[in-house]
Amino acid sequence: MKRATRLLLLKTLALFSVVRWWNIVLLIAAQYLTAIFVLNDPAHFLNTIADPLLHFLVLSTGLVVASGFIINNFYDKEKDLVNRPKQTAFELMLSQPTALNLYLLFNLLALVISAGISFRAVLFFTAYALSLWLYSHKVKKLPVVANVIKALLTFVPFFAVFIYYKIPHWGLASYAFFLFTLELGRALVKDVVFLKGDVIYNYPTVPVLTGRMGLKRHLMAINLSGWAFVFAIFYHSLPLSPLLASYLLCCMLLQSMTAVMLSRWLGKPQKAYWLHNLYKAILIVGIGLLPFL
Repeated sequence: MKRATRLLLLKTLALFSVVRWWNIVLLIAAQYLTAIFVLNDPAHFLNTIADPLLHFLVLSTGLVVASGFIINNFYDKEKDLVNRPKQTAFELMLSQPTALNLYLLFNLLALVISAGISFRAVLFFTAYALSLWLYSHKVKKLPVVANVIKALLTFVPFFAVFIYYKIPHWGLASYAFFLFTLELGRALVKDVVFLKGDVIYNYPTVPVLTGRMGLKRHLMAINLSGWAFVFAIFYHSLPLSPLLASYLLCCMLLQSMTAVMLSRWLGKPQKAYWLHNLYKAILIVGIGLLPFL
């Protein structure tokens, strides 16, 4: 393999790492599963998939989310060199000017593609792209608020399909907000894992500002919110699949355990890291269970 080809391949892999391709794949899967199994009749699977506007919506979502990860990576570069030095060093193969050009290109393509859906879609993705930039540039250093806004921005694209079909589904909305509480829990676990970089670069995260007891209180509040959405899911989606019901209860048990364990692991990122991966796994399972809603 020629040197130029090898370098291009490495830069492409670095780009995939920067845009967190696995998160985008999960989001796209969530949108398709929601469209096919929740908001439409699964028996009409081919009709749903044959809708080009659905694919435009999903593609626009993927491009805007990818641009969000690029700009977030741009602002977090120094901190990431402390928290995850090897991965960040590899991602630096993608030069800063190239990354920023791709950021603008992805957003422009998303807006052009969304124009094929509707003017409302253009406004939606414009507002979403601006929100992602504002979060990375300003909001990220606001204590507590940053975690909530980040979790909301993670699930806003999930509602894009919901809005597109204009079909009210309170069970789906409750389930989405339940996953939102899991994402909030995951974000606090991540703050413990990356505590060192946050302290060095003065990021006022919950663990940095409040210590063990404050962290525990925040996790307990998230846990109570999660229970509220679980009850809402049971109320709006009865009869509920036994598989989905078991998943919800296991997640709430995990949230309860996290409030106890994580406060003890403050300053021990190695122990919190496996919990962070566990949260990722249960979010993946939660997306996979959308057809059972």
